[in-house]
Amino acid sequence: MPIISVIKNNSLGNTLCSKVPYEDFNNGSQLIVSEYEEALFMKDGVIEWVFGPGKYTLTTQNYPFLTKFVSNIVSGGVSAYNCKVYYINKAHHLELKWGTGTALRVIDPTWGIEVHVQARGAYSAAVQDSKKFFLKFVAANINAVEADIVKNFRTAFVQNITDELASYLTSSKEEVLVVCNKKKALADEMLPILNGVLDEYGMELVNFYIESIEVPEDDPCMTRIRELRIKRQEMMFNREQSAADERLKFNLRRESSEADRYVSGQNAQADYERMSIRDQDGNNGWARQEYAETLKTIAGNEGAGGAFMNAGMGLTMGATVGNMVGSMVSGNANGTPLASAAAGVQKKICPKCNAVVPEGMKFCGNCGSPVEQPKPLCPKCGMELIPGMKFCGHCGAPLAVKRICSQCGKEIPEGSAFCGFCGTKYEG
Repeated sequence: MPIISVIKNNSLGNTLCSKVPYEDFNNGSQLIVSEYEEALFMKDGVIEWVFGPGKYTLTTQNYPFLTKFVSNIVSGGVSAYNCKVYYINKAHHLELKWGTGTALRVIDPTWGIEVHVQARGAYSAAVQDSKKFFLKFVAANINAVEADIVKNFRTAFVQNITDELASYLTSSKEEVLVVCNKKKALADEMLPILNGVLDEYGMELVNFYIESIEVPEDDPCMTRIRELRIKRQEMMFNREQSAADERLKFNLRRESSEADRYVSGQNAQADYERMSIRDQDGNNGWARQEYAETLKTIAGNEGAGGAFMNAGMGLTMGATVGNMVGSMVSGNANGTPLASAAAGVQKKICPKCNAVVPEGMKFCGNCGSPVEQPKPLCPKCGMELIPGMKFCGHCGAPLAVKRICSQCGKEIPEGSAFCGFCGTKYEG
């Protein structure tokens, strides 16, 4: 076997571990390790050194461990050594497929029904520890390729994937069909767990993908779950409809209660006003109440108004009823309580509309005009004066008597003989 002076890897790219075909090398040989590789030097079944990417000159001065390899072989006057060299490919190996094979049997946490779940996907792995990888995995298969990884790790992967998938589905407290759509979240959670499986062999799980999580369409358990979901939707709809009906009834009861309270308040206010009329001035107040009740009766009787109109009466409805009440107050031949109660009532006449105004009222109940003109007061002591007085009868203060026109009531300036508004001669 020839003695080699340059050591490098000439194997294919998909080979995880490659052995250099030669075992005898010159002292001072060149070792070339690519960026994605590591080189292992082994003697008598023991890995003595691991070289990372780079170019190395192998001499006993640079690497004292080579003294164990030196043999009695001499090539060109240079000492030689004997050992085995292995190259480990540390590049990522993408899209390694996995699948559950047979369906998983899990209990749906929402419905408590057993369902059958199938899952598949892919993963990518890389050598993390070349020495551990070589001793644990490559020792029995020197020329291992990607297919060997799938073959050797399939059982361990499927076992861990099924355990974690079943645990996730049952602990999520959601329907299996809902969890099946959370593939990325499940993959991210399972990646560190599955990484522990590869770590025993010096490998690292770089990526883990779940392509699909499915429940077979013909699964009778799935059919049962669909039926239960439909019933649940119907129950939810019925509950919402019942709640809407209850809200409507409540609102109607509340509106009815508010209307009743409003009517009660109005009735109470009317009762209070009637009592106020009665208590204000005795029998006279009772007559006004009867007057108001008569107005209400006529307003509710459409025929009454027509009878008044057919009789040709030009008076207003209020004046007509006022006369009716006046006649009731003036006297009753039959001696009714109304006649006896109103017998002693004194009446006034409104100076504006000529309506009857009960004693004690300061304003006309028909037109609202003041019934009496304000009495003059002494400007000094404020006491009430009698019209025509020239001096206050209480304090003796002289009074400036205004000259008032007897025709229009306007004031006539001092010294004028006629009214400047209507021309009437002043006779004061």
